[in-house]
Amino acid sequence: MSLARLVLNMIMGPMYVITLLFPIKSNKIAFISLSSEKLEGDFKIIARKLEEHPEYEVVSVLAKFKRNLPGCFAYFFALLKQLYHINTSHLVLLDSNNYAVSYFKKKQVKVLQVWHASGAIKKFGNDVKRSYPIKNYDYVLACADIWKPYYASAFGVKEEQVIPIGIPRTDRIFSKKRMKKYQKEIEALYPQILGHKVVLYAPTFRGNVMQDYHYEKIDLKAMKQTLGEAYCIIYKLHPLLREASLDEMNDPMIINANDISIKRLFAVSDYLISDYSSVIFEYSVLGKPVLFYTPDLAQYQEEVGMYLDYEAIMPGPICYDEKELSAYILADQFDLKRIKQFRNQFFRYRDGKSTKRVMEFIDEIMQTPL
Repeated sequence: MSLARLVLNMIMGPMYVITLLFPIKSNKIAFISLSSEKLEGDFKIIARKLEEHPEYEVVSVLAKFKRNLPGCFAYFFALLKQLYHINTSHLVLLDSNNYAVSYFKKKQVKVLQVWHASGAIKKFGNDVKRSYPIKNYDYVLACADIWKPYYASAFGVKEEQVIPIGIPRTDRIFSKKRMKKYQKEIEALYPQILGHKVVLYAPTFRGNVMQDYHYEKIDLKAMKQTLGEAYCIIYKLHPLLREASLDEMNDPMIINANDISIKRLFAVSDYLISDYSSVIFEYSVLGKPVLFYTPDLAQYQEEVGMYLDYEAIMPGPICYDEKELSAYILADQFDLKRIKQFRNQFFRYRDGKSTKRVMEFIDEIMQTPL
C-alpha cells in the first residue's frame, strides 16, 4: 500500500466509523463525482428527471481532481464530504470510480455506476494498473450485452450486475429533431463551415491520472491543405485535455471546439476521425463515415490492451498518418452498411428511450427496502 493510501485510510477510517452513527435515508439519492465540478451528461439528464419526483431527496457532491497541491487537498476534502453522503443515501450514482465507495461504504447502500461512455475499446478499471482496486458496485449501466464480461471485470461485479438498458445521453443522438436543432446551433456559432464538408477529429487521451495526459500528435494543417478549400476541420479533444490546442496556425477553417458538446458537433460533421474513444459507438448511430487515426496502435495494444479485435471490428479504414486519412476522405468510398451493423452490435436498444428505462430502474431500486 502506498504512503498516500495509508494516510488516506488512517483519516477516512475513523470518519467512516462516525458515519455509522447516521441512518441511511430511504428516499435519498446522491450524485458523486470526482471528475467534474457540475452535473454534466447523464448526471444532468437524470437529475432533471428526478426533479419530477419530490419524494426523493437529491444531493450532489461534485469535484474535479487536479494534479497539484491545492488540487490534492481539495480532492481529499471532497472525499470526506462524499463519505458522509454516500453512507446516508439509499442510492449513490457514480460517473467515475470512487475511493470512498470501494473502501468505506455501508453494505445496505446501493451504488449505480452510470459511467461516462457508451462502450470501451481500451481496457480500463481493474483490467489495467491502477492505484487501488474498484469494488462495492451493485449495478453498472451498459448499452449492450456484449459489454457484460468486460464491464464485470473492469468494475469488479458479476455479469448479472451489468444492466444493458442504455445510457440517457444517447437518446439525443437517436432523435433526428434534436440533431437538427444542434446542427442549426453549431452553424450559427461557426458560419464559416456552411457549404463545406466537415471533418470532426475527436481522439481519446493517452496517459493516466498519475501521469500527464496527452494526445497522439497529428498535423491538421497538412491535412487541411491536402483536402482543399471544400473541407473544414473541427477538433474536440477528450475533456481531460480540454485546455490543449491544435490550432496554432490560426486557420479559421480548423476550429477548436473543446468547449462544445460532442453531440452538437456530430450534427454538423460529415466524417469522424477518432482512435480508441467511445465516441465511435455513439457516432455510428448516425450512419456516417468513420476513420481511425492510430499510428500508435501496436504500442497501445501492448501497453494498454483492448477488449475488442480492433482491426476486425472497427467499421472504417485504420490509418497511420495524415496522408492516409486525407486520401480516404477524398475518395469518399465508405461501407455504410458495415457502420450500421456495428451500431446494431453495440446498441441493444435503438429507440431513444434509455432515459425512461434508467429512471424506471432507479425507481425500482428506491422502492426496494434497505
